[in-house]
Amino acid sequence: MPEFNRKDPTYTRTVDRYSRYISSPGKRLKFLRAMLNAPKEPVRGWRLWLTRIPFLGSLRERAALVVEVSRYLPVENGIPPALRLTALLYRMRVALYAAAFLFAFSFGAGAVYVIGRISSVFSVSTEAKEMGSARPESGKLANMDAVDAISAVGSKAGLPPEKVWLAESGGGYEFYSNGARILTEMETAGDARRFYQFDADPAHELPSASAIMSKPVGIVFHISESDIVPFTDRNNSSLKHASRGLLEYSRDHRLYNYVIDRFGRTYRVVRDEFAASHAGNSLWGVGKNVYISLSASFIGVCFEGKYEPGQAVGPDAINEPQIIAARMLTAVLRSKYGIEDAACVTHGLVSINPSNKLMGYHTDWVAGFPFEAMGLTNKSASELAAVSKFGFTYDQAYLAAAGGTRWPGLQQAESRLKESAAKKGLNVEQERVVLWSNFQRAYGMQHSLDKERTRMESEPAE
Repeated sequence: MPEFNRKDPTYTRTVDRYSRYISSPGKRLKFLRAMLNAPKEPVRGWRLWLTRIPFLGSLRERAALVVEVSRYLPVENGIPPALRLTALLYRMRVALYAAAFLFAFSFGAGAVYVIGRISSVFSVSTEAKEMGSARPESGKLANMDAVDAISAVGSKAGLPPEKVWLAESGGGYEFYSNGARILTEMETAGDARRFYQFDADPAHELPSASAIMSKPVGIVFHISESDIVPFTDRNNSSLKHASRGLLEYSRDHRLYNYVIDRFGRTYRVVRDEFAASHAGNSLWGVGKNVYISLSASFIGVCFEGKYEPGQAVGPDAINEPQIIAARMLTAVLRSKYGIEDAACVTHGLVSINPSNKLMGYHTDWVAGFPFEAMGLTNKSASELAAVSKFGFTYDQAYLAAAGGTRWPGLQQAESRLKESAAKKGLNVEQERVVLWSNFQRAYGMQHSLDKERTRMESEPAE
């Protein structure tokens, strides 16, 4: 048997067999990328002769694969027996090589082949347990990163709304059919949800005072902007302490409906039927509808972490466990309340400042949010209704938070604003004046409802 080569189909098949011991699709992809793309040391001298011995010649390569596989296996599950045996054989390799030489000298090449065949029965090289699914092409897998892997899984295995339900609940938790586990030990009440749904086309037609809605219609994703420590085992105590502090602060100030900590644990803080104080002055359009002051109409989901444009996803930003947890939570909320994909957005895209008519009073997740990995369409392509329907503008700081460029949704909103102005025979600034008047009327209506809602909650019961 010749030595393994990185481009040799035999080596590729062997790597694929070893990868089947890794149950997590994302981790399996990382393993495949590492092993198929790693450079190979040249083999010279007496070691070149050893590579021609059946099974034993590839023992060094197999041992390296065992080391890599073990890094991706859950600690609590231990190392499978076949992998332990391969590692043991590698540690005994000198004795095995000597034995092979003696057999070759005594019985010839045929005896050496028989020994190799018998040994291979106990190795992973014969039959790693099949995972029950078709084997993807290794070349394609090697070009996918962890976020792409989560997206790929979801595109095939994502459950439709009717397949997501509350399967079990107990003291301090809820468990759902899609694997979502929501911890409820920190949950609290808040102000009742009361909000209006405005028609943006034409925007000046306001809803009646009796058309008050109370069921959440969307999700706003936030990042906590917490001070964070490196995500390593030696910081385990500090990580848990920081997460607990964020949860208690969020509960005491009723900041979010959900918090996902750095370990991927999902906590309900303010119950769904109540409004958390997460969105402030904000605006988002969903089809022909527009919602203002989204704390009342949208559920707030916060990732523990810190937002750095272009570096928001990673081990020390928001990580794979958080993304997976958020994906499952999003499916639960969309199933429970019939929330549209178009109504799942980030804080930086909805935040507005009415005092200066600028977008982005808060800029977390203006860009860089892993929408696709969450099973959602990328909202960077969604038209910003605040710009096109109500005349808001933006400054350089807002663009800087998005990496310094104008994204498709912003460009589309500006184009619609210009088209609207041209149809009315106005320039853009004149059109903004008209649209701003529409915003003030809608904002005043929702703001009055927010004040009334807060006052009702603060008054003592008779």
